[in-house]
Amino acid sequence: MGHRLKAVLASIITMALVTVLGVLFFFLPISSGDTAAAEWPPLIAVSVYVLLSIALFDWAAIRFGSSFSAAFVIAGAQFIFIVDLLARGERGVMTAVAGTGLLAITWVCVAYVHSRLLVTQSGHH
Repeated sequence: MGHRLKAVLASIITMALVTVLGVLFFFLPISSGDTAAAEWPPLIAVSVYVLLSIALFDWAAIRFGSSFSAAFVIAGAQFIFIVDLLARGERGVMTAVAGTGLLAITWVCVAYVHSRLLVTQSGHH
């Protein structure tokens, strides 16, 4: 068995065990006694989401050396969340498809603008 396959299989087992045990013995006991916080005003909620997302994106783009690679990884993580919501019955299929499309369009646009401005600012354009 190749080293990569061993690493992937071991990672799957590790993630499954840590997730299940973490949910059963850590998350569920906390969430069962927790109350929801007050909803944030929409402008503040969107602003915090955008600022945190772009801060992560810019950091990843610099580390990867590619705005598009960073966008793909972040969109992929958000897509996994959409699949999770769909699997738990918290989203409908059409909403999941629409959300996936919106994610793809958003991150491609962000990556395009980011990569063009980085090239222009560094003088390589």
